[in-house]
Amino acid sequence: MARLTSTLALVAALVLATLVSCQSNTGLLQMITYVKRRSDLTRDEFWDYWQTQHAPKVVPLAAHFNISRYQQVQVGGQVLPTEAGSETPASSEPVEFDGIAMFLYQTADVLTAMLSHPYYLAIVEPDEHVFIDKEAFGNGMVATYVGTHIEAVDQAKDVWVGDEATRKKYQDIFNTYL
Repeated sequence: MARLTSTLALVAALVLATLVSCQSNTGLLQMITYVKRRSDLTRDEFWDYWQTQHAPKVVPLAAHFNISRYQQVQVGGQVLPTEAGSETPASSEPVEFDGIAMFLYQTADVLTAMLSHPYYLAIVEPDEHVFIDKEAFGNGMVATYVGTHIEAVDQAKDVWVGDEATRKKYQDIFNTYL
């Protein structure tokens, strides 16, 4: 009897682990922000500070507000300046950016609450002035886009939430190439 109970517990744990690992973040809001560094910092200095000094300040706040994901992309380039919520650029003249910040969250209210929290106002926002060009368009957030996040693959697992017939059709076609 004890062996059966242990086996059932193991099976239940495996099923739960599988269900948790197959969950999708589809439907959450994704904010993507192009960030401009202060001109007195090199791009490498900006990236280093952002990752090693700023991120640890953001983490407890984001976790408190159940932000599903906070990511930094260390990349530079040019983008048309665009205010959050706008579908039209503010200018046709590209501006430089030095990194991309991405947040994944449940609702706009969550992000609003996070950005008005006393910890954000006392710790995180003042720290942004250390490495972000607050004189640039959008206070250094030179382009911000918010949209619905759709996942198809996560950690090498299919998490697409489409219909099963379509999934099977393309999996079968793919399998013919193996």
